[in-house]
Amino acid sequence: MAPSTTNNVKVDPITLSVVRGILETTQREMTLSLEKTARSSVFNLAHDYSTALFNASPEMILQGQDIPIHLGSLIPAMKVVAKYFEGDIHEGDLIIHNDPAWGGSHAIDTCFYKPVFWKGRLKYWTVCKGHLTDVGGPVPAGYNPNAKEIYAECLRIPPVKVWDRGQPRKDVLNMILTNMRARRDQEGDFNALIGACQVGERALLNMLEKYGEEQVDACIDQLLNMAERQMRALIASVPDGTYDGAAILEDAGHGFGDFEIKARVRIKAHPCHIEISSPPQIPYFINSYEGNSYSGVYLGLMMFAQLPPPYNEGLYRCVTVDMGPKGTLCNAREPAPHMNCTTTPM
Repeated sequence: MAPSTTNNVKVDPITLSVVRGILETTQREMTLSLEKTARSSVFNLAHDYSTALFNASPEMILQGQDIPIHLGSLIPAMKVVAKYFEGDIHEGDLIIHNDPAWGGSHAIDTCFYKPVFWKGRLKYWTVCKGHLTDVGGPVPAGYNPNAKEIYAECLRIPPVKVWDRGQPRKDVLNMILTNMRARRDQEGDFNALIGACQVGERALLNMLEKYGEEQVDACIDQLLNMAERQMRALIASVPDGTYDGAAILEDAGHGFGDFEIKARVRIKAHPCHIEISSPPQIPYFINSYEGNSYSGVYLGLMMFAQLPPPYNEGLYRCVTVDMGPKGTLCNAREPAPHMNCTTTPM
């Protein structure tokens, strides 16, 4: 279990429940904001978006009950974004990102990250990811089965600031939107994602104002530890040993043949280690980069676990994952095409 940094702060069960409720309500408010303010039907009808809250570490302190294949990839993506801007994160910043080679899922799922500051210090991140109706590239909507490389699929956006210390970088936003079809839709969905991040920021700051930083930190530590305990208890109920499984990804009709994807789960005491093995990547748009593959593994784990809330990164502290060597179907590397990876192979 991760060591607590708030051991001297006593948390009563009622306050813990209230803080947990605020975090869950904050996430739901972010989700409702997206639904009610987005322009495209992919957001306001299909609800193809996800939201999450992170602490400054960054560790996911609450994952929304949204699109499962989004949420697992937010964990490595958030860490990549925070590391890239380490030492250059300021109040009022806003970062955009979609690149699977930088921890994303697939590039049409575009994500905004907003650092939340309290008394001059970074405390949290509010994060919103949504499936845009277009992300540039040679075909509308981004799904190009003829792409042999990722460059033929989309506009790749590595971590980049679109707001800098509270000031929108209009030149950067204009460059991104100019490369997308149906600009008005994309701009409307961008504003919805940004607004949802702001809704989350406001709620988190109100929580700190009302309950105090030390008390809130102690509650969040306990919630992370609670999730870890629940996962450890579940793993402890599974007999120690090695468990193997395999699935066949059938030929899509392009002559590549069937692919076998294997999973091996090793249980020893409480830790759980998952190994994924897959064939070499192919010049077809089903390759999965590491972030998306983490989502697939975490999704499978959570469907098996059926654990009650809280849902946060504490769940995965006792789980390690090996995606196999780079350059494979489930651990792709540039320039593998990837856009259909969220449904195949993970």
